Amino acid sequence: MKLIAGPSSPLLTKKIAEKTGFEIAETVYRRFPDGELYVMVRGDDDSYAVVNSLKSNEDIVYLMLIFDALEGKSITAVIPYMGYARQDRAFLKGEAVSIRAVAKLIEEYADRVITVNIHSERARGHFRKLTELDAMKVIGQHYRGRDIVMLSPDKGSLSRVKRAAEIAECEFDYLDKRRIDAENVEMVPKNLDIEGKEIAIVDDIISTGGTVITAAAQLSGKAKKIEAACVHGVFAGNALNRLFLSGISQVKSTDTIETQVSVLSISEIISEVLLDEV
Repeated sequence: MKLIAGPSSPLLTKKIAEKTGFEIAETVYRRFPDGELYVMVRGDDDSYAVVNSLKSNEDIVYLMLIFDALEGKSITAVIPYMGYARQDRAFLKGEAVSIRAVAKLIEEYADRVITVNIHSERARGHFRKLTELDAMKVIGQHYRGRDIVMLSPDKGSLSRVKRAAEIAECEFDYLDKRRIDAENVEMVPKNLDIEGKEIAIVDDIISTGGTVITAAAQLSGKAKKIEAACVHGVFAGNALNRLFLSGISQVKSTDTIETQVSVLSISEIISEVLLDEV
């Protein structure tokens, strides 16, 4: 098996290559003056693992072109961040179910699909060939040995944070929203007292950062230190700057999306699955 580093995941692919011993195939990516994209894969191996997160529309086009360049080959699609997964149903009549469309495109070419912490059970259900990996254990391993409390931003994400906290061997709780009046909502830990403690607000994805920022603002007068950690650091717009300005001392994400705060790597859990295929 050879690896193909998609344009959105070059550093992650390099780490996977180092752990698996798989060679990275030579590829050419180009943009024509009219904006159209071009892909060439050099080599003629029988089996490839294509590593490319889908954070943008361009990432999807690149992925389809890579697949087409590998026509007739065995393809494992490694999509660390599966974009469009949040539109997992039609909320209004006539809406496209985006993840269903993306799943059909990918599985038309790929023999197997690997992703990390897809948004929901409903999103997962649109795939037939999907293996989902859990990066919450990566976050848990990072915090192991630290005297810290993990907080879920809401009750819905508590099960994810619990998995990380169990590995970290630390306390965990979720933030309970309590309405004070018509205009104000208080966010406080449901069960734990966090006075003077170090806090890590943990979630599967941080996009605009609004919920984490609101939580940090309300906890900053009580907690000794506040960090934020997530699997998928989308950080839409200027979200990362806003997070730091809110009083959060550190923001950490995995490298499903490669940013300046991708200090946690999922390369180990992906490498284990790929090595099982050989």
